[in-house]
Amino acid sequence: MSARRAAAVVLFFLGVAILATWPLAPNAGHTIAGGLGDPLLNATVLAWDADRARHGFGGFWNIPFLFPHRHTLAYTEPLIGVALFVAPIEWATANPIAAYNIAYIGSYALAGLGMFVLARHLWGRADAALLAGLAFALTPYRIAQTTHLQVLMNGWMPIALWTLHEYFESGRRRWIAAFAAAYIVLGLSNAYYLYFFLVPLASLLAIEMARPRLPRARIARDLALAGAAVATAIFPIALIFYRLQREMGFERSAGEIGGLSAELVDYFRVSTGAWSWGGVLAQGGGERQLFHGFIVMLAAAVGAVTPLAMRPRTTTSAARWTRSIATYLLMTVLALWLSMGPGPWRPYGLLVHVVPGLNGLRVPARLASVVVLGLAALAGAGFAWVFARMNPRAAAAAAIAAAAAIALEGQHGIGAGALTDLRALTGNNTWDRVAYEWLRASPPGGTLELNITQTDDFQPFTPIYQLRAVQHGHPIVNGYAGWKSQLQELLGGPASPFGDEDRIADALRGLRAIGVRYVLVHDATFAKPADRDRIVAGIRDAADQIAEERRWPGVTAWRLAEPAPAASIGVVRAIDPRELTLHASAQEERIALAGDGDIETRWLTGKPQSGDEWIDVQFARATNVARLRLESTPRSLIDYPRRLAIDAIDRSGASRTLFDGSIVDRLIEGLAADERRAPITIDLPPNETTRLRIRQTGRSDKWWSVHELTVWAR
Repeated sequence: MSARRAAAVVLFFLGVAILATWPLAPNAGHTIAGGLGDPLLNATVLAWDADRARHGFGGFWNIPFLFPHRHTLAYTEPLIGVALFVAPIEWATANPIAAYNIAYIGSYALAGLGMFVLARHLWGRADAALLAGLAFALTPYRIAQTTHLQVLMNGWMPIALWTLHEYFESGRRRWIAAFAAAYIVLGLSNAYYLYFFLVPLASLLAIEMARPRLPRARIARDLALAGAAVATAIFPIALIFYRLQREMGFERSAGEIGGLSAELVDYFRVSTGAWSWGGVLAQGGGERQLFHGFIVMLAAAVGAVTPLAMRPRTTTSAARWTRSIATYLLMTVLALWLSMGPGPWRPYGLLVHVVPGLNGLRVPARLASVVVLGLAALAGAGFAWVFARMNPRAAAAAAIAAAAAIALEGQHGIGAGALTDLRALTGNNTWDRVAYEWLRASPPGGTLELNITQTDDFQPFTPIYQLRAVQHGHPIVNGYAGWKSQLQELLGGPASPFGDEDRIADALRGLRAIGVRYVLVHDATFAKPADRDRIVAGIRDAADQIAEERRWPGVTAWRLAEPAPAASIGVVRAIDPRELTLHASAQEERIALAGDGDIETRWLTGKPQSGDEWIDVQFARATNVARLRLESTPRSLIDYPRRLAIDAIDRSGASRTLFDGSIVDRLIEGLAADERRAPITIDLPPNETTRLRIRQTGRSDKWWSVHELTVWAR
C-alpha cells in the first residue's frame, strides 16, 4: 500500500473514532464518558504513570490511595501500555481528563486500524478490510465496556497477529521481534489480555505447526526468543502482582468467577438503553452484554464456509485462505467456550489452577474481546468472498451498505447527555481546591477524607479524592480499585467508629499511630448534615490530638498531632494454646475454635453485643500476662468488640482490672499491619494471674466473634 493510501486509512479510522465518540472530542478537556467510576480512576492512573515517568519512576507502585498499604497501583490496572503514548499529552497539558479522553478516542482508531491491517493481509481486499476494521472498532460490545479503557485497548491483538502471519510467510525475524513488541504493549495495557491473547496465539500456532511453512525447530526457537523477550519485560511487573497476591490473599473465589462468566445467550444481549432489534434482543447486565452485531455474525458465517466452495482447493492461495479461516474459526470457538468460565466440560476451571495468576482475574466473559477479534477477521473473509463475485460498482455499493449497517448495529455516538462535566467538581474555583493547596504545602503524612464509604458503596467523590491525591501528593486512606482495603471497609461501613461520636477520638488515635496526619471533612459529601456535624464535633472534642484546624466554606481540615512513642513491654513468649483452658458466656462448644490455630474458624456470641459477654482464660500456673491478641478475618470485621475490660484473677481469687476501654485504635493499627487477620493487640501491666477474664462491655447490633486468641507471658 502506498504511503498516501496508508495515510488515508489512518485518517478514515481516526474520523470513525471521533464520530463514534462524538461529542467527546470538542469537550475532551473537561468531560468524561461512562461516569465517575472506572473512567476517573483510569484518568488518575494515567496521570500518576506520567508523573512517575517524569521522576524516574521513583515510588511508581505506591499511587497515593488506600493508605497505608503499599504497591496500591497493583490494586487496579496500571495501564502502563496506554501511558507510554499519552504521557506526553499529560506533560504538555497538565490535564488528566484530556489525556484520558485522547486514549479513549484513540482506542477506537487503534482497533479499526489494527484489524484493517490484519484483514487486508489475510484476504487481500481493502474494501473488505475496511469493513472488518469497522466491525472490530464499532462492535456493540465496546459500548458495554465504555467504562473500561483497558478492555477497549484490544487493537494490539490484530497487530500482533498480523506480525506473526508475516513471519510465518516470509521467515524474517524482524516480524517476530515486532510481534514481541506488540504483545508487550498489549499486556502492559491490560493484564487480562496478557492471558487472553494466548487463545489467538495458541490457535494460530496449532494450525501453523500442523502444516508448517518453516522448519518446526526454527519456529520453536524463534518463538522461544520472543517469549523470553515478553517475559523479561513483564516479569518485574508480574512479580509485584504475585507478591501482593501472596501477601494479601488476592484471589477470586469460584463463585465470583462463575458469576462473571458468559452464557451463550449473553452473546445476544445488548447494553442498557441500546437498540434491541424491536425487543428481539434482551438487555444484559454487568459483563453480560456481549452482542457483536448480526451483520458481522452473518458475514463471519459466510467467511467460515468459504473453503468449502473453493475450486481447486490445492492451489497456494486456496491453501493459504483455508489455513487462515481455520485459525480464526478455531480461536473464535475456543474464546467463546473459555468465556463461559468454570463448569462441567469447560477447561477454564482447570486453567485457573494451573496457570499462575489467572485466579486473580474475575471476568472470564471479557474473552468476548477475542470472540469479536475472530468474528471480525472471519467477516472480512466473508465480505472479500462476496465482493470478489461482484462488479466494482456493485461491490462499492454493497460495502457502503454494509458499513452503514455495522455502524447502525454498533450504536456508537455518546450523546451530550452521556458525558459528565467535571468542571464543577474538579475546577479551580472551588474551596476544595484551596483546602488541597493547603494540604499540598503541608508536611508529609497520610490523609483521611470524609465522607468515606466502602468500595461497593460507590460514591463519585471517592475517585475525585484519588485524582486530587495525585495532584497534592499526600496518600489518602480512601480509594476505589479492583481490590479492597479492609481499613476503608471498616471506616466506611456500618460498623464505622465515625458513626459513633464516642469512638471518634479512639479512631483518631489509631489513625495517628499508622501515619495519618490530616483529616478533611467535605460538607457536600454527606447526605445528612447531622452526620457531618456529629463527626466534626467528635474530632473537635479530641482536642489533645489536634495540632491545627482550618475552616473554609464547605471544607474543614485538621492536622493531627504526632503520636506518642509506643512503650516497650520487654521480652515476651507466646503461651502454647494447649496450656490454656477456655470458657465463654455463649456458644461454649465453639470456644475451642478460638485457639485451634485456624484463622478461618471462629467463636462467636451468635447474638448482638449487649455488654455482658465474656471469655475466660485459665492458666496451668500463675502467669505474668504481658500481651493479649484477638484476631479476625474480613468476613468478621464488623464483629469487633465495642469495648473491652480485661481482669486478672490471682491465686487468692482477687480480681484486678488490667485494661478497660475501646479497642478501635488497636483495630486500626492491626488492619494496617495485617488486614487478613485484623489483630487487636493489648499490652498489659505486670500481674500475677491464674485466670484472665475478657469482658465485652459495649453495645452493638453486631455479634462479637474471635477467630484466634493468643496470649503472651513475660
